Amino acid sequence: MRLLGPVQACAGGRPVNLGPRKQRLMLAVLALEVNQVVPMDRLVELMWPQSPPRTAVHAVQVCASRLRAALTSPTARPDEQLELIGHGGGYVLRTDPMAIDAHRFLALVEQARSAGDDRARMSLLDKALALWTGPALSGSAPAELSDRLCRGLEETRLAAAEDRLEVRLRLGLHRESLAELTALAAAHPTRARPTELLMTALYRAGRAADALSVYREARHLLAEELGLDPGAELQRLEVAILRGDPSLDLPETLPPKDLPSDDTSGAPRPALPPPAAALLPPAAALLPP
Repeated sequence: MRLLGPVQACAGGRPVNLGPRKQRLMLAVLALEVNQVVPMDRLVELMWPQSPPRTAVHAVQVCASRLRAALTSPTARPDEQLELIGHGGGYVLRTDPMAIDAHRFLALVEQARSAGDDRARMSLLDKALALWTGPALSGSAPAELSDRLCRGLEETRLAAAEDRLEVRLRLGLHRESLAELTALAAAHPTRARPTELLMTALYRAGRAADALSVYREARHLLAEELGLDPGAELQRLEVAILRGDPSLDLPETLPPKDLPSDDTSGAPRPALPPPAAALLPPAAALLPP
């Protein structure tokens, strides 16, 4: 089942018609909280956030009945089995969490954090991020509700994208990552980490002036829009670039694209910020004062 984009399900290898928007939203809520009972009052509140009709409970029951019929298929593979059950005044979706892309994404990100080398870590992050086909719950929930339900997933997606790009820089792929880093920094101009990674990649590509220009633009944006100064890490990076600090370079004794996964050479590691946490609170999206 897919939640990381349009809400979709398959049975017997074929797409299932999940019905109208509210029906898809109900299934998405149950899938996000898979194998846990979601109370009726929570389903009503999410499906009618403004003013639920007097018939809301009955409408939820009708949605559940139609979804149950749609998801029932004798030809469904074991990894496609989705069982919707009424339980304790609510509903629960019973299935293997790994049958749902959102839970599979979180599992891959967690595996990447404990991977023993950078190439394995990048492969796992590639697989995790490839599960996304658009904004979570696209077409099934209003933007405000989607943000409320999936903010943690979206933050984890952004942190995973940053982690992946940091790994690419450690592997010497700074030139190949410039376009992606530029787009990420532009999409999140007040977030420190994409700016730091972009500046580092530009410096290693022999474009120190461009790296400093990125810093000046970030500083101006923060001052104009938020009344903040760049964070301490970003300021230290600017100073390191101005000085041509050797800690910003890849070890010269090794070909950049053939760097070992774990550095046993004794050479200093590139000066990059530490990996982000899995779920960043909304305030972490801003550069610290």
